[in-house]
Amino acid sequence: MQRTFATTARWLALAAFVFAVAMPAQAQRNVTLRLNTATLPDTVKTDIDRNIQVRGCLDGCADDQSALPDGSVIAWNDNTTLTPSSQGGDFWEASFQIPDNETLNFKFYSDQSEMAGIGGREDGGNHQIEAGTGDVELDVHYFEKGDDQPYDWRPFTVGPDQVGVWFRVYIDTEQATLKGLDIDDENLQIGVRGNPDVGGFQGEETNTMDWGATNIVLTQEAESGPAAALYSGLVTYPASAAGTQQAYKFFFSDTDTPDGWEDISGGGDRLFTVPSSDTTLYWQFYGDSPANDGSTVEATVDFLADVQPLVDVGLVSLARGDAIQVRGAFNGWDCPDDNQDDCGLFQIPGSLDFGNSVPITAAPSDEINYKYYVVFNIDEDGDGELDDPEWGNIGWEEPLDNGGGNRIFEFAGSAQTLDTEFFNGIRRPNVIPAGDPIPVTFSVDMTAALGFDADPFDPATDKVTLQLEDAVWRVTQGFAPAQPTDGLLTDFELTDTDGDGIYTGVYNVLRPTYNGIGYRYAYGNTDDGFIVEGAGGFDTGRRRYRYITPDNGTIPSSFEFALDAFRSTDVDNPDSVMPIEANPTDPNRDDLIASNPLFFDNGFTDPLSVAIEEVGGALPTTMALATAYPNPFRGSTQIEYSVPQAGPVSLMVYDVTGRVVATLVDEVQTASNYRVGFDASGLAAGVYVYQLRTQEGLVSQRLTVIR
Repeated sequence: MQRTFATTARWLALAAFVFAVAMPAQAQRNVTLRLNTATLPDTVKTDIDRNIQVRGCLDGCADDQSALPDGSVIAWNDNTTLTPSSQGGDFWEASFQIPDNETLNFKFYSDQSEMAGIGGREDGGNHQIEAGTGDVELDVHYFEKGDDQPYDWRPFTVGPDQVGVWFRVYIDTEQATLKGLDIDDENLQIGVRGNPDVGGFQGEETNTMDWGATNIVLTQEAESGPAAALYSGLVTYPASAAGTQQAYKFFFSDTDTPDGWEDISGGGDRLFTVPSSDTTLYWQFYGDSPANDGSTVEATVDFLADVQPLVDVGLVSLARGDAIQVRGAFNGWDCPDDNQDDCGLFQIPGSLDFGNSVPITAAPSDEINYKYYVVFNIDEDGDGELDDPEWGNIGWEEPLDNGGGNRIFEFAGSAQTLDTEFFNGIRRPNVIPAGDPIPVTFSVDMTAALGFDADPFDPATDKVTLQLEDAVWRVTQGFAPAQPTDGLLTDFELTDTDGDGIYTGVYNVLRPTYNGIGYRYAYGNTDDGFIVEGAGGFDTGRRRYRYITPDNGTIPSSFEFALDAFRSTDVDNPDSVMPIEANPTDPNRDDLIASNPLFFDNGFTDPLSVAIEEVGGALPTTMALATAYPNPFRGSTQIEYSVPQAGPVSLMVYDVTGRVVATLVDEVQTASNYRVGFDASGLAAGVYVYQLRTQEGLVSQRLTVIR
């Protein structure tokens, strides 16, 4: 019986094979559908799955569902197995088979649209693929809600030799609220600002994308429901711009917030490459911030800034009425004259500290970006206006500790006080007092720039120049308040005398100033323009920082920075980010160097230290400052002082004009008796004042330098 069964089984298998060969498989067509869901407002519902389906039927829809040749199923309900896959953003694609000579009726369906209460299936009549043979690949279709439209309908149209790009943003986010967004303000305007060189425009070709004006305006997609905070608009590009990278940001303004720039997660600008055919950009949350779900609260934040170092280098003058402000995401990076209570900082009596309690509306744990700002009151003729309008916009600090990037704190959601901060990260040891100029040598290896894909460096026609980018520091050097028109110090040229590709130049740093220098290199010529290294922007890594470092408290007579290598200008290249020497006075510098690869050590173990020693004895009950010994003296002297209780201590030396010539102590000390050395070999003969400041007050003594 076993043998008979085996024989029978083999016979049946053979018969099945012969039957299969004799009966050819059902003829079928390959179908490819593409969908764009940018026209579907419920895409703002990011908390639910974005499930897209193709629903429909074959030949007259006689059956509830139909099996397709590839094993998939099509139906007008959830039994369909045709689920397009996301191609990124708003784009979806589905490929399947239908039998030859059968008609396919179909529509697209969205779970999100159904859950949003506007119906999941497209409106209008069915889409149809007529009976026939041959593969079918349809053009991109935009999800239809509302009026019936042709299958190849577009939500925008452009002319010949043009490409349309549809921008979309969800504006009602926590960051926008923090910046002062009033979603119900009748004067609210949402727009896009960006690099004008790419050629994007809206409406008239003269209405181009711009960093300085909202020429690209976005309109509200719906008055209520999930799309009420979704704004969109068309930007048209010349076809020749295809392949070019567009840098941009979303921007809003309303009655109380004129400059609502978004801050992008990770820093920098938004970027996309202009395509060769019309497209949409997948919608973005303004500032990459969560939607405003009502969790924002208002609480006061105490800001406190020490401007003593700015006074020491002669930048800030309280006598002429210079003012200090805090500006950030919470006030649109602006401080109007009629709203100083929410942004102006006020001098604390008996000090050069400026502070204020500023109301901020945000969600707890939000990261708040901000900077301090100096309003220079340069009005020597007394007419109530700045003598030079350029002085009206140079007061932004470029904090040395952050490599020029924004300051950031985490919002507690209740009243909080920030630590005292130094404007621009300039602490007293950063100050270089009045004296002879310091020749500083800059050098850069230009080898990498020879191989740039776009506008490579040509030593035969291009010169190499230095660009000093901290506007406040530039003022100490006698430059005009603003950058030159082309942004370059084209009159400060570096040269390569031996042809090895390393260009060197010496810049004489004027004193008084501070020792942190922010800069970049550039190459080019007056006919073709200049190429500036790096990606630029507004975030940490947009420029280099180095320091003229004192040696044991002594200001050097000359200084040489280590060799730099010209950095890439390609924003997508990690090499376009500038390396930053950590501020030697930053108490968190070691942690910063360990946690952020952009920051490096300058090679000095304790570059700004002055030898301070405790001398023992009974704990003092009052502060005291002894007479320097020796005094008068030629080279160096010793100064002893007493601190009765723990706290901040500073011991500084001034010339007879009140300018700081040395910082001997600037730290928190415990109660004790101390001694510190002072090397005056770099000072001219004359009388000087040294002053001790503690929590108990001030005490001063005189000393005399002889030659």
